[in-house]
Amino acid sequence: MRRWAGVARLPWLGMMILALAACMGPRVAGAGGEGEPLAGTRWTLAELNGQAPVPGLGNATPTLEFAAGEARASGDGGCNQFSGPYTQDGAALRFGPLVSTRRACADEAANRQETAYLRALESTTRFTATAEMLVLYAGDQAVAQLSRTAE
Repeated sequence: MRRWAGVARLPWLGMMILALAACMGPRVAGAGGEGEPLAGTRWTLAELNGQAPVPGLGNATPTLEFAAGEARASGDGGCNQFSGPYTQDGAALRFGPLVSTRRACADEAANRQETAYLRALESTTRFTATAEMLVLYAGDQAVAQLSRTAE
């Protein structure tokens, strides 16, 4: 009868391990190897829907910044500045609504890219991140990859 006592503890132990793993959630690795949330980080667009970014006004590359201390994101779309709220819950990430300035962008490719970039941000449902790369997903599809920028 004594040998069954240890078996009763196994489901409890498994549930504790799962609970601890869920609490750890995705983090962005910091320079010292410590995890940190997205707040206070800056990123530059490296790929949008599988394509390399085209330079915008003044050779600007689209950016994304997560404000420290508040749930606001902002950046440069290549032609215009944008900002808006975001929510992060573990790997889940949502933006919006985003607002942007309305400067004219003479380069049609940069204009199309900016529209696609803002749509990609607003369609984001989750993310993965390392110290150097942030990948945004709409469902299972990667919509944008961004490189970490020095703060």
